[in-house]
Amino acid sequence: MNILNTWQFNVAAYLVTIVCFYQSYRIAAKNARNDGAMTVILQVTAGILILFLAPFLPFSFPKSPLTYIFLVVACLFYAVMDRLQTTARKHLQVSQFTIINQLSTAFLIAFGVIFFREQLTVGKLAGAILIVLGNLILFYRKGVFVLTKYTWVGIAATLFFVIAISVDIGISSQFNLPVYIMLTLVIPATIITLAERKPLSIIAEEYRKADKRWIYLTGVSWGLAIFFSLRSFQFGRVTTIIPLQATSTILNVVAAYLFLHERADLKKKILAAFIVFAGICLNVLV
Repeated sequence: MNILNTWQFNVAAYLVTIVCFYQSYRIAAKNARNDGAMTVILQVTAGILILFLAPFLPFSFPKSPLTYIFLVVACLFYAVMDRLQTTARKHLQVSQFTIINQLSTAFLIAFGVIFFREQLTVGKLAGAILIVLGNLILFYRKGVFVLTKYTWVGIAATLFFVIAISVDIGISSQFNLPVYIMLTLVIPATIITLAERKPLSIIAEEYRKADKRWIYLTGVSWGLAIFFSLRSFQFGRVTTIIPLQATSTILNVVAAYLFLHERADLKKKILAAFIVFAGICLNVLV
């Protein structure tokens, strides 16, 4: 058996790369002078670097024009999500953003029930409640909920991500995977550049003054995290993969404590992360 083609390897690789991605993205965003330009730089870097894996997988492209239409529509929402997440990551701690980001599961449950007429099971309802509860605990301080505008930006980024993947369901399997990942990064980068009217000179200046280490580390880990996540689902069962991938929430809290010195409210963050993790498991397993 080729170990590279097992869900165990791909889940382990996903956890390593997603933790690296969260930590390095925080540093890259925090040091950004222009959030939009930095977003474009990170997207393009990730999109180009992931193409190095393209020759190792079969080349295939969808024949239906409708698939490309859905891809472009999804990329519009990915563009909004990516742009918002850079600002959110710049102002929120990794340990905060990683927990907020898990609201995607609760949003997916709501979308499934409302738009796709999926059955709302006890497990899904309980899971969604726990995920929301974990987030409420995270921002509860001295008797009040402290939600800054950047908290809402992070929540909005998560919502746009859910809309994007709802449009994007099943598209990745029709492409060479690295090429697909490149498209979902470079197309949104192009959209952001056009929408915000970013001259290439501004993007080039942001790149010139930035610490290149964090740009390349974020780019490599971003593309690989998506790659290993999708590959995990190709080789394993959803009910196995999702809970294991969800442990990244806890891992990111711990990593942020160790490497970024996010020491405040550690016990509360770990509690919130475990509650969110329990909610994701309930959603999948019950």
